[in-house]
Amino acid sequence: MQNGISVTRATALLIVAAAVSCASGCASKNTSNVSLVDYPSVSASPPPARHTGLWAGPHAGGVFFVEIFEDGNLRTCLSAPPYYQAMEGKYTDQALHLEDGTRIEFRPVGAQRITIYSPPGKPVTTLERKDPDATAAQCLTGAADVRRQVSHWAAH
Repeated sequence: MQNGISVTRATALLIVAAAVSCASGCASKNTSNVSLVDYPSVSASPPPARHTGLWAGPHAGGVFFVEIFEDGNLRTCLSAPPYYQAMEGKYTDQALHLEDGTRIEFRPVGAQRITIYSPPGKPVTTLERKDPDATAAQCLTGAADVRRQVSHWAAH
């Protein structure tokens, strides 16, 4: 039975890793010399006002949220129950740089939508601007719960 538990835990960790990979799958070619090791040196820059706020759209069997703040900091969350993934990030060089080092390029599609791209520049999904009262709280809570579970599994 011990092997069954180990396989179950390993499978769960693999699925969580796949969810992270799906969120990172939106990453584009690294055209600004930012890599996984360079993320801490990336400075957030204030985005145009039209890019700030909460954006959301379908991705990887869930909803991908991007919240861009006026100071250029951002947070993302992939709501793919029960494997949520949240990451902090920075807006700079007309792109979103996530804490895992991925770079997500996007292009505005009118005033209320942006399309995100993956290598080699193919559209992945279109995110829509959410009303000012909308939040990604449920997704962020789910991501925190998954992190707690993974930490617990890793400790045993």
